[in-house]
Amino acid sequence: MTGSDPLTEAWLGQELVSRGITAPALGMAYVGFLASFILTAIVFVTLRAKLVTSPNRSSRDYGLYAAVLLITLLVAMVLENEILPGPSQSLPYVALPQLLLVFLIHLLIYYRQEPWIIGLGVASLSATVILVSLLVYWTQAARPVHWFILPLAAGLIIFAWVRCISTKNAFLKSSTIYLDSKEIQAGVIAEQTPWLGLPQWVALVCASLFLAVLNEILRGAALEQIPAMEILTRSALLLGITSLVSAIPAATYWLARHAWMPQLTRFVWVVWLVVGFAFTYGNYLVSLDVS
Repeated sequence: MTGSDPLTEAWLGQELVSRGITAPALGMAYVGFLASFILTAIVFVTLRAKLVTSPNRSSRDYGLYAAVLLITLLVAMVLENEILPGPSQSLPYVALPQLLLVFLIHLLIYYRQEPWIIGLGVASLSATVILVSLLVYWTQAARPVHWFILPLAAGLIIFAWVRCISTKNAFLKSSTIYLDSKEIQAGVIAEQTPWLGLPQWVALVCASLFLAVLNEILRGAALEQIPAMEILTRSALLLGITSLVSAIPAATYWLARHAWMPQLTRFVWVVWLVVGFAFTYGNYLVSLDVS
C-alpha cells in the first residue's frame, strides 16, 4: 500500500484551516451540538407532554418553508466562507452537520405530517434560532443575512404554533381546532401542467431583470452605465438555473407517479428565490471584499 503525498496532505490541511475547520472549532461545534440537542429535547418533551400537534396542510407548508429557509442559510454559509477573507465567524463550516440535520427533519415534515415529527422540527428550529442568535451576539459579526433569516425563522415558529399546535385543554374545548386540522378541498382544483402559463413567466422574467439590475448596482456600477446585454445575460442565467433545478424534481415526480408535481408553480418561485438570493448575497459579499 502506497502512502499519501505529504504535499497533498499539507495542502488539504491548509485549505481546511483557512475555512475555519480546526480542532478547537470542531470542539466548539460539538459543544454547540450538545447544547442544541438539550434545547431541542426540552422543547420536544414539553410539546409532547403539554400540547397537541395537528398534522394538517399548514404543517406541510411549515416543513417546506423551513426547509427552504435552511437551504438559504446553508447557501449563505458557503458564500461567506468562500468569498470573504478568512473563515466566517457567524456561519462557520463546522456548523454544517447540525444545519443539515435540522434541514432533513423539516424535509421529512413536508413528506410525512406526523405529530412527533412536526414537534421535533419545531423544537430543532427553535434551538437553532436561539444558538445562532447567541453566536451572532457573541462574535459581533451580524450580517444582513442574519437580520433576514432569523426573523423569518421566528415567524415560521410562530406560524407553526398558531396553525398546528394548541394546548390539550383548548383542543378538547374548542370546536374550531378540529376543523382547521382537516384538508378541506373547496371547489375543483385545476390539474397541474408542466408549463406555468404566460402570466407566471412574465412575472419571472420581470423579477429576473430587476434582480439583474440590482446585482449590477451591488457590484458598483452606476444605473446609467449598466450594459443591456449584461442585464439580459444575467437574467437569462438566473432563469436557466431556476428552470434546471425545478425540472429535475418535477421530472422525477412524473416518472415515479406519471403525474405532474402538485403546486409546481409555487415550487418554481421558491427555487427562484433561493437562486436569486445566492446571486445577490454573493455580489454583496464581493463588494465588501473589494472595498
